[in-house]
Amino acid sequence: MKSLYFIGIAGTAMGNLAIALAQRGFKVFGSDTGVYPPMSSMLELNGITFASNYDANHIKDYMPDLVIIGNAISRGNPEVEYILNQKIPFISMSEMIHNEIIGNNDAIVITGTHGKTTTSSLTATIFEYAGKKPGFVIGAKPGNFEYGCRPIPEQMFLSGTGICIIEGDEYDTAFWDKRSKFFHYPPQIAVINAIEYDHSDIFASIDEILKTFQLFLRLIPEKGLVLLNADDQLALSMKDHVYSRIETFSTYGNGDWNAYIVNQDKGGTTFTYHHHDIMIDTVSIPMIGVHNVRNALASVACAYHSGISKQDIKHGLKHFIPPKRRLEYLGEWKKRIVIDDFAHHPTAIKETVHALRSVYPDKNIHAVFEPRSNTTTRNIFQKELASCFLGVNSIFLGPINRPERFAPNERLDVDALQSVYEKQGIPVFSVKEDIPTWGNLIIDDIEEHTKPGDIIVLMSNGNVGTLRTLLLSI
Repeated sequence: MKSLYFIGIAGTAMGNLAIALAQRGFKVFGSDTGVYPPMSSMLELNGITFASNYDANHIKDYMPDLVIIGNAISRGNPEVEYILNQKIPFISMSEMIHNEIIGNNDAIVITGTHGKTTTSSLTATIFEYAGKKPGFVIGAKPGNFEYGCRPIPEQMFLSGTGICIIEGDEYDTAFWDKRSKFFHYPPQIAVINAIEYDHSDIFASIDEILKTFQLFLRLIPEKGLVLLNADDQLALSMKDHVYSRIETFSTYGNGDWNAYIVNQDKGGTTFTYHHHDIMIDTVSIPMIGVHNVRNALASVACAYHSGISKQDIKHGLKHFIPPKRRLEYLGEWKKRIVIDDFAHHPTAIKETVHALRSVYPDKNIHAVFEPRSNTTTRNIFQKELASCFLGVNSIFLGPINRPERFAPNERLDVDALQSVYEKQGIPVFSVKEDIPTWGNLIIDDIEEHTKPGDIIVLMSNGNVGTLRTLLLSI
């Protein structure tokens, strides 16, 4: 039995991959700093031994056949230095996914700045309900499955008759491999859902992001298929760099695949979908928002071109459970409705606000936003962040995460942001002190400036100053 050691095992993607490989029969060990539930419990449940610190002695003790190194790990890590000195074989997470999750099987790779996790989860669910037993790698826990990574059944994997659904991230692979992760996932079907500037710590400009997508498209065989979002001009511009079949999808009648909303309420959305102007079916998803209809349409197109019937597509969509933090209803706090969303890019924030306003036209909506990503903590999106919250009744801003990383003139100007919105009659309350529990500093403002029946939406790719816990503790 091959033994594997994961450096950085507690990360969502690394931990889920470790579990999937343990389920395939590998002996798995690992290390990380601060291994907490639920990941620690998930690893233990699958018989995975891990250390809560980095130490070269861990490698000496386990003597693994192969070491998998996460992309958050850098030179100077004592375990990394030991394996390099001792010439122990090592590999990136993305390469391991290619070798042991995809193998010689077909892959559907979902890419783009927005919608990757939801579209990947939708696609995996449709294939599951169609009896295809897909393997998958998804960046968050999908609602219909126990873990975010699952291997193809062994016999199918070895015979190359399986299918794998992969969330293809444009972020870099590892400290020695600065290519985007998706270069390790050659697809038969690729989706590009949207392209915008993001990951400013990796890409210096939008041109660099466009280039990486252009190169990714060279991996797709002539008989393969590229599905492009026709409602996004940069995604659509990729058609000039494709060597395989192309189809487009749209929620505004611009595509080969088109979706039209029939009804939308807080329980979800019903829409019709059409292929080359021929109506195929009317389906429902338990999510709101035009962007989620577009995500679902992309998954429908993937399923259709994989031979899945419209009946199985309808069944999968009907039973879909969204991933956590995708317009997720958390509960009520002092009779206010609390919703959690992963939105942290201006476009995603705008779509989230629009979705909530469409479903709750008469309610007050209050946004809690944490400038936390490498892009939103800087003033790169100063202009966009000054308009994407239009439609809410008030804004509560957390502190800039780790502001010391940037010079003062490079940081997001929170005071200027506040001024812009307040001139438009939208009050803004902010916290400047960058501490992990900053929610305690703003929760009284939230209570004072909201009322029972209002909507409070948390938008962040982080912990939101522990507000999730604070708002659900009463």
